[in-house]
Amino acid sequence: MPADKLLGGTLHSLAAHAMGRTMDMSTLHKAREARNFIAHEGASIGHMWSANSDRILRHAVKLRVAVKDLAHGDNIISQWCHGLDEPHELPPADWIKRYPETVDTWVFGSLRALLPEPDAGSQLPE
Repeated sequence: MPADKLLGGTLHSLAAHAMGRTMDMSTLHKAREARNFIAHEGASIGHMWSANSDRILRHAVKLRVAVKDLAHGDNIISQWCHGLDEPHELPPADWIKRYPETVDTWVFGSLRALLPEPDAGSQLPE
């Protein structure tokens, strides 16, 4: 696949565009990294015989950070798309405000009680 068709190249092109200069590119880059983590490592807890509750919980913490980062980036893009689709309507502020938390609840459900709360500006842990 050509590099200019990958998400990273698209974000660099968008950053150079006038519309991109008003976006939070840092959040979008974190969302790209989170998407890659989820796609390539999200379900990988290592060898099954070495899995234990501590290892699974540590991985779930990383996954939760990635889900939050991806939700924040998706929220930005969704607002942009709403503005293009509905240029004369205000975006739904209450939904925009609740979206990352709603995604976190949907993905992690009752497991949330066992995991620390990730920061809004978090980074994937090493």
